[in-house]
Formats: sequence, structure tokens, C-alpha cells
Amino acid sequence: MRKLKTLFLAGLCSVGILSAQTYDVLFIVDMNEVADPFTTPEVNGTFNVWCGGCAPMSDDNGDNIWELTIPLDAGTYEYKFAYDTWTGQESLTPGDECTLTTDIFTNRLLVVSEDMELDTVCWGSCDACEDVLPSYTVTFRVDMSQVTDTYTTPEVNGTFNDWCGGCAPMADDDADDIWVLDIVLEQGSYEYKFAYDAWTGQEELTEGDACTITTDAFTNRALDVSSDTVLTAVCWGSCDECVTIPEAIENVTSNLSVFPNPASEQIFISGLPASGIVQLFNSLGQPVRSEQITSVSGSISVVGLSAGVYTIQVQDQDGQIQSSIILIR
Repeated sequence: MRKLKTLFLAGLCSVGILSAQTYDVLFIVDMNEVADPFTTPEVNGTFNVWCGGCAPMSDDNGDNIWELTIPLDAGTYEYKFAYDTWTGQESLTPGDECTLTTDIFTNRLLVVSEDMELDTVCWGSCDACEDVLPSYTVTFRVDMSQVTDTYTTPEVNGTFNDWCGGCAPMADDDADDIWVLDIVLEQGSYEYKFAYDAWTGQEELTEGDACTITTDAFTNRALDVSSDTVLTAVCWGSCDECVTIPEAIENVTSNLSVFPNPASEQIFISGLPASGIVQLFNSLGQPVRSEQITSVSGSISVVGLSAGVYTIQVQDQDGQIQSSIILIR
């Protein structure tokens, strides 16, 4: 009889040991897409009577992915993530694969039979958050000093703001005609251009220029963002900085002759000083050709240049002279 009693007690002990078996469950939630302010996420469920705040999570590495390990008996549970003692909670979708709807309440479903590290889920979702691209500050700058049309406020329009027109106005705090705007953009590639006064005027960019990209019939500026960037203060309508043509000084020769005018392929110049530099500037004041003077006559090729009015500047150590010429195509 004593032996049977001993066996019975041993059996009860075994049952007690089995029934007390618990497993560590690691809960993980990604809060990177939560826009509302919060302090501490928490895990509330049937295993802690939806206590609110009694199971706070932690984010030791500051990546906004929060974790908590809870020992649970084997079994089936419902739970959801909340924060700051039910100040905010997930809104889960009935029928989603990770959920169970009881009465009017849709919660996450958990079946425990072993130690578990649950998948990292996005707040309010059964799935992981989409990759969050880093954001950087891009400083856009445009030099308006050579714009002759009347305008009030330049702006930046691009794929990042749906070419909105006027929603990204620039500022010129030091009145130097260089207008500036900082925009925070996600890492990636964009197209943009400068305009003014809600598309009253816009840049005309040249297809094939180094800073441009042409999509369908539209030529815009190209931008790749991978770090905080201060862009070059480019001249309106150009990939380059503005260049101011110096005022003509008392010319070094009174016999300068430029021909033909208009020209299409080659410009011939006579009456040059014995040495110096001949430069050709476009209507924006940008140098497009430059030749060293080695004799009293010479020529400059204008092949590949757009039609328009250009300025020839001849300079030596004693001074400089300018003359205008028209290119035709």
C-alpha cells in the first residue's frame, strides 16, 4: 500500500512538473512607421489580462524596433501591441493571417509549444515594415543674376513634389541674386527644374547637357541623393555657374575685324594683338570657346554651338575689347 501511495505521489509530481512547463516567447514590433508620438510600446494579451503597461518593451540599440521576452505556458493566446498604457493601440484587420477576431475584437493569435522568437512585424500589420530609406537635406541654389524677365520668387519643382508649382519657394536672404532652398529627400533619383511664380516662367534646358535627363519630350535636371548635399549655384537654364563678362576696357587695337557676321561654322578675326586670349561668350555670359592668340589674325570654330547672339572678347596685358556676333543654323 505504501508503495502504491509513493507511486501515486510521484505521478502527481510528474504531472505538476509538466503542467508548469513554460517557454520564452520573444515579441518584436517595428515602430518606424508610427507617426503619432509615443514613449514605450507594450504587449497586452490574454496571458496578462490585457493589463496595459505591465509588459513594457525596450529598444536597446535605438533602431525603433522594440522587444520583450515573456515566459508563457504552452497554449493558445490573443495579444496586441499598444503603447503608454493603452494611450495608443494597433488597429488590426479582421481576416489577416496573423489575427483572430473574437466578438468585435481583432487581436494577434499566438500558439505556444516551444521557445519562440516571433517575426518582426510592423505596427498594425502581419508583415515586416517596408525598408525605410534614409533621408538627406539637399540645398538647391540657382543664380538669377542674368535673368532679364520680371519675376518675384523662384521655386523648385520636381518629381519629389509632383511638379507642384509654387509649393517650394526659394529665398535670397543676402540679396546676392542666388536663391536657396533646403528640401529633405529620401535616398534616390529625382528630376527637377527651376521656375518662378508658380510656373509663370521656367528654365529651358538643353537635351544632352551634363546635368540633365530627358524623359519623353521633357528635359529636366537630374539629381541622385545619397547624402546631405549643397548643390552648386547654377545659372538659370544652365548646368554651370554664371560668368559675368567684364566691362570692356580701352581696347588694345582699333583695327579689330570679325567676319563673317552672321557666322555658321568659323569666325575669322584680324587686327589682333601679338599675344593674348580670344574668348567667345553665350547670352548667359558663359565662356563657350577660348583660343590663345599667337598672331595678329586667327579663327574660332563655332560648330556645335546653338544659334544666337554671342560676345567675342579679346584680351591682352594692356586691356580688352568686345564685339558681338550672330550664329545661325
